[in-house]
Amino acid sequence: MKNLACIFAAAIVSFGAWAQPAAKAPTVALLAAVGDRVDVVRQRESTGSHREPFIRKSFSVNGQSLNLAVLKGLDQAIEEEEPQAKRVLLAWTAPAEVQRQLANAHGKERESLLLAALTEHLQAQPARADWDRIEVILPSYFFESVGGMGRKLSGVGFYVQPLSKGDVAVEWDDTGAISAVTSEPAPADNSDYKTVDPNTGETGRSSTYIAAYMYFQRITLDARTLEVLGRKRQLDNVKYADPRATAIDVGDQIPLHVMTGKLLALAERSAYTSVRGKSSVYVTQPKAVDPTASAPR
Repeated sequence: MKNLACIFAAAIVSFGAWAQPAAKAPTVALLAAVGDRVDVVRQRESTGSHREPFIRKSFSVNGQSLNLAVLKGLDQAIEEEEPQAKRVLLAWTAPAEVQRQLANAHGKERESLLLAALTEHLQAQPARADWDRIEVILPSYFFESVGGMGRKLSGVGFYVQPLSKGDVAVEWDDTGAISAVTSEPAPADNSDYKTVDPNTGETGRSSTYIAAYMYFQRITLDARTLEVLGRKRQLDNVKYADPRATAIDVGDQIPLHVMTGKLLALAERSAYTSVRGKSSVYVTQPKAVDPTASAPR
C-alpha cells in the first residue's frame, strides 16, 4: 500500500509539471534611428594655430537606407540570439523641429535630444503594451580620437586621412589640394594602420586611408515603462586603401558609390555584432544609394 501511495504521489507531481503552461515567447521591438545624414570628416594640414585639423561636411542619403541596413543586422542578431522571440520592426524619422534642434546641438546633447524625442514618440504607441522590450540603435558621439580615427565623430560617416603619420613630405598646390606625397610605409606593429583593399578584400597597411565608421549606442528599453534597462556603446570602423590606385590624394582613390555600399554593409554588421559579438558575420550587400561618382573629400 505504501508503494502504491508513493507511485500515486509521484504521478501527481509529474502531471503537475507536465500541466504547467509553456512560457510566453517574448516580443521584442527593434528600431533604428541613425537618420539619413552621412558625415564626412577630412584631415587637413596642421598650421600650429587653434584651428581644428579637420574639415567637416555632410550629405543626405536616400530615404531610410541607413536605418534599413541597421534593422537588417539587428533583426538577424535577435533571431539568432533569441530564436523563440517574436520581433516587431519599427520605422521612425525625427520630426522637422527635432532635426533642427539636432543641427544646432553639439556632442552628447544630440544623444539626449534624440532619445527624448524617440521616447515621446514611443509613449504614444499603444501597441507597446504587447511588447516586452525595445532595442533601439541611436547615433553616439565620441570626443577623442580612437583607433586612428579623427576626433568628435558621431553616427555614420567617412573619415578621410590623406596625410601619413610616418616620415612624410607633403606638397600642396595653389588650391590647397595635395599634389605630392612621399612617406615611409606604415609600421607593421600598429593595428591603427590595418586597411582593406576595396577591390579584393585583402588586408594591408597604410597610414593614409578612407574609413567608413559607425559610432552608436544600442539602448534597451522596457516596452511598457520605457525605462532604460541597458546601454552599449560601439565604435566601429573599416579603413580602405587601394594599393593600385594612381590618384595621389587618397580621397580620390575610391568612388563615393563604392564607399557608400561599404558604409551600408558596416551599418548592418555593426548592429549585428552589438548583440552577437565580434564573430564571423555574413553580411549581404545592401543596395547602394545613387550619389555622384567622386570619392569623399
